[in-house]
Amino acid sequence: MPWMRVSASASAENADEIAARLTTAGAVAVTLSPGHESAEDVLEPAPDATPMWDAVQVEGLFPIDADLSSLIGVALQVDFLGDRDWSETGHEETEPLRFGRLLVVPRKSGIQPCPDDVVVRLDPGLAFGTGTHATTALCLERLARLSLAGKRVLDVGSGSGILAIAAARLGASVLAIDHDPQARRATLENSRDNGVEVEIECRLDAVDASFDVVLANLVAGTIRGLAGAFSNRLATGGELVLSGILAGQVEWVVDAFSSQDFRFEVPTFRDGWAMLRGLRCPNPPRR
Repeated sequence: MPWMRVSASASAENADEIAARLTTAGAVAVTLSPGHESAEDVLEPAPDATPMWDAVQVEGLFPIDADLSSLIGVALQVDFLGDRDWSETGHEETEPLRFGRLLVVPRKSGIQPCPDDVVVRLDPGLAFGTGTHATTALCLERLARLSLAGKRVLDVGSGSGILAIAAARLGASVLAIDHDPQARRATLENSRDNGVEVEIECRLDAVDASFDVVLANLVAGTIRGLAGAFSNRLATGGELVLSGILAGQVEWVVDAFSSQDFRFEVPTFRDGWAMLRGLRCPNPPRR
């Protein structure tokens, strides 16, 4: 049947409210996208925040006969769409992405992986990414190089769960952390679709365990604030993988770990972003 598409411009502050109103009014799908062409990609969210563009376009897909009276007061644009399978939207032009032995493909892709490929099936989704952003790609490439069978991995700020799922597909036991309920739901659903189990918590301070690898694809300020928490949860000889850091923020982030027993490797850079690898030293040097 034909559909009605309802669009509204929003700010970062009221985008969630408008999205909720569209859902309450009966939208079968709600999407958020940048409100202007120069908007930057959104990173995996911090455990205490959902990142958002400054200007947001909120769209809801409604049956053609939907009653929109409850949306009075919201400036709306309405257009009409022909019949199609909207579950396929966004899949058509999505190409598989390779990160070493990791291969990220859309769920319904018919691609035939190589025998040694570790496949993660994940569709494009709201803000959380499927590996197209440089920060996520850098983390996936690092994971693909690690021997994770039987290891414990902590993913802080899981978003879609792509890093947690990749680690689990590589043989790790994974705990993901995310404050945002949408992200936790996405992580659980996506992990089930990939045939792996990922534990998930909403608060990092609720986790009292040590891990062989701690992943954090977050903004630099959040990483700095969690330096102590990361240190307390990384086992001796473990590896800290940090991304979401602009190239000019590397020293600022490393400085936050100056009182911890880490040795940082040379950063890996891509498209103005940096990935940091911090190794937990069994015998930290005296300062």
